[in-house]
Amino acid sequence: MGSKSVKPVELSKEDIDFISQKSKLDPESVEEWYEKLKAACPKGSIEKADTKRFLKAIVHEKDKEETIDKLADEIHRSFDENNDGKVDWREFLIGFALTSSGSLEERLKYVFRTYDRDNDGVINKKEIDRMVKIATSLHGKHDDNTERIVEELRTALEKLNEDKDASHRDRITSDEFIRILLENKEICDLLSPFNVT
Repeated sequence: MGSKSVKPVELSKEDIDFISQKSKLDPESVEEWYEKLKAACPKGSIEKADTKRFLKAIVHEKDKEETIDKLADEIHRSFDENNDGKVDWREFLIGFALTSSGSLEERLKYVFRTYDRDNDGVINKKEIDRMVKIATSLHGKHDDNTERIVEELRTALEKLNEDKDASHRDRITSDEFIRILLENKEICDLLSPFNVT
């Protein structure tokens, strides 16, 4: 039996209009970028290795390669809307549009998806601790100010837990996460793997 060829997902006019609206680019620019993406990734999808290569190309810091690999895994997973392990052209362009120039709330929803490793709609303490470690390593922030911001995050999470029953403690919904980040720009800046502010 021969291997089955999967046809790449093409962008519809509605997709192009949506990306154009969210990215503030004109539709022609979106189509041009789409054509470049198709040329760079002709199979129709972006593999995790492509995401890692891209991040390493823009960060240029050898001592952060392990951190960049972890972040690339998280970003790749958050863009993979249908959870098939690949990011198709449409998923990438929509994710990129929302994380680079959508509304702050839309961008923070993607940040939440980055943290929600098991895609259960909530993030737990372990998921947050992991991403705090990645974010502080990537940004090279290991100073007193960073410790203060992390402590503010812990305080905000503890306050949030006060009103929850035991079965829901240490589990944060997307709305709760976004509210915490909107209320504290420093926490938002620290935890965002994308440029969201």
